[in-house]
Amino acid sequence: MDLSRRALLGGGAALAAASLAGCSSGTGQARDALAAEIPDRPVTIDWISQVLADNDGKDLRRTLVTAFQNRFPTITVNLVDVPPTTDVRRTTLTTQIASGATSPDVFLGDCTWPAQFAYNSLAQPLGEVAGEKEFWSGYPDPVSTAVSYEGSAYAFPMYVDISFLYYRKDLLDKHGFDPPETWEQVSDIALKLTKAGDVRYGFVWQGASAEPITCNFTEFLADAGGSLMNEAATEVTVDSAAGRRAMEFMAGLVSSGVSPAGVGTFAEEQSMTAFSSGQAAFLRNWSYAWGAANGADSAVSGKVGAVLRPRFDGGERRGLSTLGGWHNYVNPHTRNLGASVAFARWVAQEEAQTIMATTSPYTPPLSSVLADPEVTGQDNPTFGLSADAQFVVRPSQSPRYPQISKAVYTNANPLVVSGGRGDTDAAVAEMAAGMRTAHEGAAL
Repeated sequence: MDLSRRALLGGGAALAAASLAGCSSGTGQARDALAAEIPDRPVTIDWISQVLADNDGKDLRRTLVTAFQNRFPTITVNLVDVPPTTDVRRTTLTTQIASGATSPDVFLGDCTWPAQFAYNSLAQPLGEVAGEKEFWSGYPDPVSTAVSYEGSAYAFPMYVDISFLYYRKDLLDKHGFDPPETWEQVSDIALKLTKAGDVRYGFVWQGASAEPITCNFTEFLADAGGSLMNEAATEVTVDSAAGRRAMEFMAGLVSSGVSPAGVGTFAEEQSMTAFSSGQAAFLRNWSYAWGAANGADSAVSGKVGAVLRPRFDGGERRGLSTLGGWHNYVNPHTRNLGASVAFARWVAQEEAQTIMATTSPYTPPLSSVLADPEVTGQDNPTFGLSADAQFVVRPSQSPRYPQISKAVYTNANPLVVSGGRGDTDAAVAEMAAGMRTAHEGAAL
């Protein structure tokens, strides 16, 4: 799906005019989510979210909560600590909510969760997306699609993640290199910089046997002209020439020395550390990495450039990125539906989105905010580049996406770790077979 400038910046309706409606069987009775009234008496709701650091290293969550409570003085938002990883967080939440727990009232969750949580009645439905054009016209189509399942929205967008190629601008300038436009150029420059002794690693990315490598493989697969599944997530399409090219390239990064062997254990944090400590020339990472690379604790602050992801030689599409991001879901069992919806919805609206975009590295999904000169004029090139990115959507429209992703990463990771010493054809074929088993509901 294309996140062109027109798609990203073409929205216009004010979110304050939105009026979604939905029903949930989570409490045994139908509940109209956005018709629920904001309480006129003091209530407290629990919001579970990971720490979100702003540009000054402060907690963005607390800034947003303070602004919300100034707007809605009857609602107190209590921050709840989260498990350390996305997978553990998802498992913990599914267990709690399935058992009928009323807390947390609102939870910040990954953009791949809506189908799974909707299918299993773990999130409050918020209304029909297609029938609320005024609300959703403020967002690019891929975002409104990502938060929905079977036509109904199940989350309010908070921020989107777009992947970029970060590079050591000072080192490229030193050797007279332009920012690379192809992956072959990345490999060539990376090897030259490591051989020159400028860096220890050429290119770091996320190859750990979990969701990070699924994202990276999905992107390289799209660069090669392929996909994991069709757009409706009903047919597995990965077993293809494009699938084999993507797999061979990822494994070849390790076998050629462009990437370290340890990249097979790297998630976002490990790759970010390698880059910000000055050990790597190139980094694939999400939007937030610009702030981390230029923070007070970074050894490369002020020496970094960012571009959209390159293409393969002969490829036509550049700037492809997995659609990432985090959205606020409402617990279907919450005892404070009106307060919970008011908070989750406010975070998705212009006031909160502007606070986030002007004080932190997180990319707002709301088109009007991302187009604001106050946002695009900041010293953060990722905001301006975002308009030309093209989203690659993982098959998260399937409620069995976690199992589908597991089939991807358990087959991709061993080949990367071995530096391509395995059988690429067999790995892709086994990946496809595992994805089909998962899609049919037969995987654990």
